[in-house]
Amino acid sequence: MRVWVAWAVLLLMAERALGQDQQLGARTKAMGGSYTAFEDDPVSVWLNPAGISTQVDQGSIAYQTYTIYPRHESGASGSDVPTFSVSAKSSLTDPAFVPSYLGLVFQVGNSDLPMALGICYARPFNLDYSFDLVNDPRQTTFTPTSNTEESFSRFRVAYAIDFRVKPAGEAGFLTHVSAGAGVDIGFAKWVFTSPTQSLSDTETALGGGAGVLVGVYDNYGSLKINLGAAYQSGIHWDFSVNPALAPVFQMPQQVNIGLAFYLLQETPLRLTVDGQWIQWSKSADRPFFPDQPSFHDAINYSFGSEYRIPLTDRLSLYPRIGYRRFDAPWANQNNLPMTSDYKLVLDTKAHVFNIVTMGIGLSWTSQAGKVRSIDFGADVGGDSANFALGFNYEF
Repeated sequence: MRVWVAWAVLLLMAERALGQDQQLGARTKAMGGSYTAFEDDPVSVWLNPAGISTQVDQGSIAYQTYTIYPRHESGASGSDVPTFSVSAKSSLTDPAFVPSYLGLVFQVGNSDLPMALGICYARPFNLDYSFDLVNDPRQTTFTPTSNTEESFSRFRVAYAIDFRVKPAGEAGFLTHVSAGAGVDIGFAKWVFTSPTQSLSDTETALGGGAGVLVGVYDNYGSLKINLGAAYQSGIHWDFSVNPALAPVFQMPQQVNIGLAFYLLQETPLRLTVDGQWIQWSKSADRPFFPDQPSFHDAINYSFGSEYRIPLTDRLSLYPRIGYRRFDAPWANQNNLPMTSDYKLVLDTKAHVFNIVTMGIGLSWTSQAGKVRSIDFGADVGGDSANFALGFNYEF
């Protein structure tokens, strides 16, 4: 009866769950954003809810920078003709004290049937784009005369459950299966400025996410393999301004699938590999002019690794490194997309980026056996370098 009740709750949540480069967290960033098969980090409430099913009571907070493209206006001495630049830079959220991620996991099951509840706040996007209003389809030069700033946040409540396929401690294939789902309240803040108008709006809407995590193989000594898959719904914001009148972005839906390998005696080495599809094509209006490109869907690939180095009985160091092939939502950096009659104008290096990631973690165990850790992650190779700092706490 308990199993059927748990499944009923899960299915109800999944039905409601039906950017978004969501690689939130310092550990995630350091490992290339390769995270779908994680099962020991509270950031899984957002990344893959199934990963929290066997976790202990713990919390996580993370701060990180985002790549933005603010418009800079200047003019030569004695001239009233402005010049513009739209270079990339790294920025924290506004206000800076708001974290990019804050999550809690509570174990509500037992060793025979682990179940967990998760609560989180996630801010995967912080957009700052410039545009030119296009009236002539033959126009070939564009000036960033207007600007859109838009931030996306989601508050999630998630539930996950784990089912043993093999008894605990018995080596072999298909050892366990976890499933999880979450219901979100999304919040967007949008500000648009141009030479003729200044508009702003906020909006809330429902969304969700779901995932599975499969114990593919475990010999409980030197090899463990997990498979993870996750889905994040898109969110459509019903702003008071029609997207045809000013650039407004919706939150795209996303699918992730990944593997995690735990290797060597007592499995100190972890290797991860992920693939990610983001539906950017539905995030903005189609161009008014048929010969102009639109935003396109992206497929990203990432690899990550971390190695546990025991320093003392209670202290461990975790060096991390990764790689991310990041596909921007434009097909040509020299001919950027258009939404309605606004042409995207910014200084970008490419449409596909090879990003190298790195970081380090330090964990310690209290006298009561509770594990805490502090993590740092950074990446280079994109339009701007970014970093993240996180803290995990078992309670």
